[in-house]
Amino acid sequence: MVNLQNLDFKIVFISLCILNLFTLHEGRPLRKRTVSEVQLMHNIGELKQVQERREWLQMRLQGIHTAPARGSSGEADRARRRLRPDELPDLSDMTTEDIQYALNLLDKLLKSKQS
Repeated sequence: MVNLQNLDFKIVFISLCILNLFTLHEGRPLRKRTVSEVQLMHNIGELKQVQERREWLQMRLQGIHTAPARGSSGEADRARRRLRPDELPDLSDMTTEDIQYALNLLDKLLKSKQS
């Protein structure tokens, strides 16, 4: 026959040992983490922050309205789009005055972009 008083003492003793074990570790992991585990946790933390920022920015951008598209003339569209090589004028027909005019125009455009 098992003595109940002796059994209660064993349960209390084991419980106190387990409680002592938990207080000694104070919530720290039982083993040290490897460098790769620490790096992985760091990367996950950064990823979560980036996702939160992206969601916040997306929420902010939903309230922004852009200006309505204006009707533009054909000349403005032609000036904005890139020319294809077959649309470029033949440079062999240009005179030195035409080349100098083009260089002056390009110089003015570059100066206006810089300021």
